[in-house]
Amino acid sequence: MEQNKQLDLLSFSTTNRKLRWIDDNNSLQEYLSILDSLKPIAIDIEGDSLHHYPEKLCVISLCQEGYLAVIDCLKGDLSSLWRMLSGCEWICHGMDYDLKMLRRAGCPQPKKIFDTHIAAKLCGFDSVGYADLVSLFFQVKLSKEHQKADWSRRPLPLSLVHYTAKDVLYLEKLKDILSKLLKSLGRSEWMEQSCERIRRKIEKSLSKPPYKDPERIEGFQKLDPLGQSILLEIQRWRQELALSKGIPPFKIIRTEDLIQISSISSQGESVLKIPAVKQLEKNIRYSLLQAIEKGKQNGPHNQPLLSKPFSFMDKESSKRFEELKTKRNKIASSLGLDPGLIASKALLSEMAMDPKTIRKRLIETDKLCPWQAELLGL
Repeated sequence: MEQNKQLDLLSFSTTNRKLRWIDDNNSLQEYLSILDSLKPIAIDIEGDSLHHYPEKLCVISLCQEGYLAVIDCLKGDLSSLWRMLSGCEWICHGMDYDLKMLRRAGCPQPKKIFDTHIAAKLCGFDSVGYADLVSLFFQVKLSKEHQKADWSRRPLPLSLVHYTAKDVLYLEKLKDILSKLLKSLGRSEWMEQSCERIRRKIEKSLSKPPYKDPERIEGFQKLDPLGQSILLEIQRWRQELALSKGIPPFKIIRTEDLIQISSISSQGESVLKIPAVKQLEKNIRYSLLQAIEKGKQNGPHNQPLLSKPFSFMDKESSKRFEELKTKRNKIASSLGLDPGLIASKALLSEMAMDPKTIRKRLIETDKLCPWQAELLGL
């Protein structure tokens, strides 16, 4: 393959190893034989969520002690790769999407995760993006030109292979730097707890549908009960249409347009004046109108609303909330941290309304880490 030959000649200036493009079992086994499953490995993935639905895992980029590879996930059996990865500590930046995609593709849980995004926040950095950290520590400016690329394209352009390889190239060194900083600050345990909490949350989310619960869509709670019923139905309509066409739901119609459609429909007004509806193909527009009618026939949505907890605080709870917020802000300022990293306002409100049992419940539901609870004196 010409692309393989080109890549074989490529050597990054920051490593003495060559970048490998792996799209067959022989080259995969050769690469895996070089790796040590007992050592940490830098990992990053690319999917096609902006172009296809359901989204697919398209490529995995790996780097261990300079051995750098981009693996085509649309070809061959990856079971040997999964076995190797399950025994390693992963180094990643923003684990949520990557871990979720890898788990859905069949990769087992990793032994441990070091998320450089979390580490940077715990160290108190203001800019914690991967490109920001690479620029800060290595004086290298990373391009963002391929963020919206279609990673399912084959053959994958060489420029995309280079682009995604750089997403793992600096992770091992970042881990070394940030680990030392965390240790000097006495926050290594915070880091472990934070990564484990997010890992558990992701694992729990795997049993849920890959699309967003309509009741958690921004704007749902502002609709009247009939509007909510309509939204539930047209959300299902969009989901089924996206699956049948193999394109992301937002490319059919945006979520904010669904909210507007639901609101107008519940008032008995025509949705045909809405620009997003006008732009739909005739047959799709007709099926949308049918879904709206079905939502109306279902009657008003009668499930309890998922309201923000602090919207129903009594006087005592409100007082505790303000005290907790003041305490959190003082602690954050003294530690040089973003206050939201210690606890969000939503969590503070839960603490204010249930001060006696809240520590156990928030930790058990993976909303809070023990280190956060201890800082707040829970």
